Amino acid sequence: MAGRKPISNELKMLKGTDQPCRMREEVRYEKVEKIPKAPGYFNGYAKKVYKITAEQLAARGVLDVVNINTVILYANEMGKYIEAEERLKTEGRVLTEETKYGEKVYRHPLDKMACDYLANATRLAIELGITPASASRVKAQVQGEMDEFDKLLEM
Repeated sequence: MAGRKPISNELKMLKGTDQPCRMREEVRYEKVEKIPKAPGYFNGYAKKVYKITAEQLAARGVLDVVNINTVILYANEMGKYIEAEERLKTEGRVLTEETKYGEKVYRHPLDKMACDYLANATRLAIELGITPASASRVKAQVQGEMDEFDKLLEM
Protein backbone atom coordinates (compact mmCIF):
# COMPACT_ATOMS: atom_id res chain seq x y z
CA MET A 1 0.00 0.00 0.00
CA ALA A 2 1.40 3.37 -1.02
CA GLY A 3 1.29 6.55 1.00
CA ARG A 4 1.79 7.50 4.60
CA LYS A 5 1.15 5.23 7.53
CA PRO A 6 -2.10 6.12 9.26
CA ILE A 7 -1.86 8.17 12.44
CA SER A 8 -3.83 7.08 15.49
CA ASN A 9 -6.73 9.21 16.69
CA GLU A 10 -4.95 9.75 20.03
CA LEU A 11 -1.87 11.09 18.30
CA LYS A 12 -4.06 13.36 16.15
CA MET A 13 -5.64 14.74 19.33
CA LEU A 14 -2.20 15.37 20.86
CA LYS A 15 -1.05 17.09 17.67
CA GLY A 16 -4.20 19.21 17.54
CA THR A 17 -5.28 17.87 14.13
CA ASP A 18 -8.31 15.92 15.36
CA GLN A 19 -11.05 16.97 12.98
CA PRO A 20 -14.12 14.74 12.55
CA CYS A 21 -13.33 14.14 8.89
CA ARG A 22 -9.85 12.89 9.79
CA MET A 23 -10.89 10.52 12.56
CA ARG A 24 -11.24 6.84 11.76
CA GLU A 25 -12.50 3.71 13.40
CA GLU A 26 -9.82 2.22 15.64
CA VAL A 27 -9.41 -0.74 17.87
CA ARG A 28 -9.04 0.49 21.44
CA TYR A 29 -6.78 -1.27 23.89
CA GLU A 30 -6.66 -1.04 27.65
CA LYS A 31 -4.35 1.70 28.96
CA VAL A 32 -1.39 0.69 31.09
CA GLU A 33 -1.97 2.01 34.60
CA LYS A 34 1.02 0.37 36.29
CA ILE A 35 4.16 -0.10 34.24
CA PRO A 36 5.26 -3.76 34.26
CA LYS A 37 8.66 -4.73 35.58
CA ALA A 38 11.44 -4.76 32.99
CA PRO A 39 12.22 -8.18 31.51
CA GLY A 40 15.02 -10.13 33.19
CA TYR A 41 17.17 -10.32 30.06
CA PHE A 42 17.60 -6.52 29.93
CA ASN A 43 21.02 -5.08 30.68
CA GLY A 44 21.30 -2.09 33.03
CA TYR A 45 21.06 0.45 30.22
CA ALA A 46 17.93 -1.16 28.77
CA LYS A 47 16.23 -1.09 32.18
CA LYS A 48 16.83 2.66 32.46
CA VAL A 49 15.60 3.33 28.91
CA TYR A 50 12.52 1.16 29.52
CA LYS A 51 11.61 2.91 32.77
CA ILE A 52 12.00 6.43 31.36
CA THR A 53 10.24 5.72 28.06
CA ALA A 54 7.33 3.80 29.59
CA GLU A 55 6.76 6.46 32.26
CA GLN A 56 6.79 9.29 29.73
CA LEU A 57 4.39 7.53 27.34
CA ALA A 58 2.08 6.57 30.21
CA ALA A 59 2.03 10.18 31.42
CA ARG A 60 0.94 11.24 27.91
CA GLY A 61 -1.81 8.61 27.96
CA VAL A 62 -0.58 6.78 24.87
CA LEU A 63 0.82 3.64 26.52
CA ASP A 64 -1.47 0.64 26.23
CA VAL A 65 -1.19 -3.12 26.69
CA VAL A 66 -0.25 -3.63 23.03
CA ASN A 67 2.39 -0.96 22.45
CA ILE A 68 4.17 -1.77 25.72
CA ASN A 69 5.77 -4.58 23.69
CA THR A 70 7.18 -2.02 21.26
CA VAL A 71 8.60 -0.11 24.22
CA ILE A 72 10.26 -3.33 25.43
CA LEU A 73 11.79 -3.93 22.00
CA TYR A 74 12.96 -0.31 21.78
CA ALA A 75 14.55 -0.38 25.24
CA ASN A 76 16.31 -3.68 24.51
CA GLU A 77 17.81 -2.37 21.26
CA MET A 78 18.91 0.87 22.94
CA GLY A 79 20.46 -1.09 25.82
CA LYS A 80 22.44 -3.26 23.42
CA TYR A 81 23.51 -0.17 21.46
CA ILE A 82 24.79 1.66 24.54
CA GLU A 83 26.56 -1.46 25.79
CA ALA A 84 28.26 -1.91 22.40
CA GLU A 85 29.34 1.73 22.36
CA GLU A 86 30.84 1.38 25.85
CA ARG A 87 32.94 -1.57 24.67
CA LEU A 88 33.93 0.20 21.46
CA LYS A 89 35.16 3.15 23.50
CA THR A 90 37.84 0.93 25.06
CA GLU A 91 38.49 -1.54 22.21
CA GLY A 92 38.33 0.93 19.32
CA ARG A 93 36.37 0.77 16.06
CA VAL A 94 39.32 -0.34 13.97
CA LEU A 95 41.25 -3.54 14.67
CA THR A 96 44.61 -4.58 13.31
CA GLU A 97 45.89 -8.09 12.85
CA GLU A 98 49.31 -9.33 11.86
CA THR A 99 49.29 -11.77 8.97
CA LYS A 100 52.13 -13.37 7.04
CA TYR A 101 51.54 -10.70 4.35
CA GLY A 102 51.72 -7.79 6.75
CA GLU A 103 49.30 -5.85 8.88
CA LYS A 104 45.56 -6.17 8.16
CA VAL A 105 43.28 -3.34 9.29
CA TYR A 106 39.54 -3.99 9.57
CA ARG A 107 36.35 -2.68 11.15
CA HIS A 108 35.44 -4.02 14.56
CA PRO A 109 32.47 -6.42 14.16
CA LEU A 110 30.84 -4.83 17.20
CA ASP A 111 30.76 -1.50 15.31
CA LYS A 112 28.48 -3.02 12.67
CA MET A 113 26.31 -4.58 15.38
CA ALA A 114 26.02 -1.19 17.13
CA CYS A 115 24.85 0.38 13.86
CA ASP A 116 22.21 -2.34 13.48
CA TYR A 117 21.02 -1.86 17.07
CA LEU A 118 20.69 1.88 16.55
CA ALA A 119 18.82 1.45 13.24
CA ASN A 120 16.37 -0.96 14.90
CA ALA A 121 15.87 1.38 17.86
CA THR A 122 15.28 4.34 15.54
CA ARG A 123 12.59 2.46 13.59
CA LEU A 124 10.88 1.48 16.84
CA ALA A 125 11.13 5.05 18.18
CA ILE A 126 9.39 6.33 15.05
CA GLU A 127 6.60 3.79 15.61
CA LEU A 128 6.23 5.03 19.18
CA GLY A 129 6.34 8.69 18.14
CA ILE A 130 9.33 9.51 20.35
CA THR A 131 11.84 10.77 17.80
CA PRO A 132 12.59 14.50 17.99
CA ALA A 133 10.75 15.12 14.71
CA SER A 134 7.61 13.25 15.74
CA ALA A 135 7.69 14.66 19.27
CA SER A 136 7.87 18.22 17.93
CA ARG A 137 4.57 17.71 16.11
CA VAL A 138 2.75 16.89 19.35
CA LYS A 139 1.23 19.73 21.36
CA ALA A 140 2.53 19.80 24.91
CA GLN A 141 -0.26 19.98 27.45
CA VAL A 142 0.14 19.48 31.16
CA GLN A 143 -2.15 16.88 32.71
CA GLY A 144 -5.26 18.62 33.99
CA GLU A 145 -4.54 21.85 32.10
CA MET A 146 -7.37 22.95 29.85
CA ASP A 147 -6.93 24.63 26.51
CA GLU A 148 -9.23 27.40 25.23
CA PHE A 149 -11.54 24.96 23.43
CA ASP A 150 -12.03 22.86 26.60
CA LYS A 151 -12.97 26.01 28.52
CA LEU A 152 -15.59 26.89 25.89
CA LEU A 153 -17.11 23.41 26.09
CA GLU A 154 -17.56 23.71 29.85
CA MET A 155 -19.65 26.88 29.52
